[in-house]
This record gives sequence, structure tokens and C-alpha cells, in this order.
Amino acid sequence: MITLENVTVTVKPDDAVLLDNVSATLDAPTTAIIGENGSGKSTLAKVLTGLLDYTGSAKIHDIEVATGRKQLSRRVGMIIANAAAQVIMPSVAEDIELSLRHLPKDQRQATLDAVLAEHDLTEFADRPALSLSSGQLQRLALASVLATRPDVLIADEPTTMLDARYAKLVGEQLFASSDRQLILITHDLQLAAKCQDIIWIHDAKIAHRGPDAICAYLEHIG
Repeated sequence: MITLENVTVTVKPDDAVLLDNVSATLDAPTTAIIGENGSGKSTLAKVLTGLLDYTGSAKIHDIEVATGRKQLSRRVGMIIANAAAQVIMPSVAEDIELSLRHLPKDQRQATLDAVLAEHDLTEFADRPALSLSSGQLQRLALASVLATRPDVLIADEPTTMLDARYAKLVGEQLFASSDRQLILITHDLQLAAKCQDIIWIHDAKIAHRGPDAICAYLEHIG
């Protein structure tokens, strides 16, 4: 469960407000965050992953994000639109293996093989990671994050740079497990509609929440 109390984010030099006194409890298994560019969606994602300072309180499983980054590092995973920016190791297999370092050595190879197969990446195992297509890279980023078995997955525009085929595949993988909480930041309203809770952020605040949030958003943008 995620709890936000009066979360505010400002940036220098002009103290621009990126999130303005946001309070909410996110307890649904799947939650979509929708809104226009610059509304505050990605800012919220960065708060939850400890990438931005904030005032107020942001807790994941009762752990304050600002002071519990180390505790949360294994429990919270994030993927972004630019999957290439998340690739760390030279090859596909090595990048996933990095996420398996918490496992006993005698379990890693079998787990690696299973992860590669699950994400349809087996044939690319020895390929340079950055030689993959954008769709394949996003599957690699998702595979590497999910291999850590996070309690919470924050997906920030995960299908934005993908064609329809890969967007569908990645979307299916995002919703494939009920063992984790999914926070989905997206412009894809069809994908957002699959979530059990929907929040529309506008001008750094929560403008609408609930099953009719998409309709309210569409009415707003005309």
C-alpha cells in the first residue's frame, strides 16, 4: 500500500510546483495515473522511487520513501519509456543476471533461463543489449526489473515508444501477476482502463479519481 500526505515537489531556481499538496491512499492492485504532459504524473513516479525530494509524507508499506530508500530498493521496481537508459550490462543475459545476484549461485542459471523464456528473449541472450529494437529493449527492461520480484512496480509510460504489437505484449506482461502492486503512468487510455483505480492529475494536483476519471479527462481535453 502507498500513502501520500500533502506531498509537494518544487524545483529551483523559481520554485516551480511540480506536485501540489497531493494526498491519497493507493491500495488497489492496479492503479493508472493519467493526465497531460507536465501535469505531475512522472514527478509522482520519481517521488515513489526516491528520485526526487519532496515535502509531506510518501510511504510504501509504511516506510517513508525519503528515509527508507535502501529498504525499498528491492521492494520497488521502475520501468520508463526510454528502456535503453535502464540497460546497465553489455549483453541481454548479463543485464538480467545483474537482477538475480540476490539468489544463491546454483539457482541463477535456471532462473535466468526461465526469465529469458518468459519474456521471449531466449534467442537474444548473448546479443549486445543496445542492439535490440525498442520493443525488445522494453521487454528486457521489464524482465530485469521483474526478476527482482518487487512488491510494487511503477511503470512510467512503458508503451510510449513501442509499436502496437510490442505495446500489447508489454501491456500483457505488466498485468500478468497479482503478486505485486502496479502503478501505471500512461497516456494510453485503453491500457489505463484495465486498472482497478484511475487517477487524473492536472496542474500538479489530483483532479479526479475513480472509474469515471478517464471520461472526465477526455471531456477536459476535448
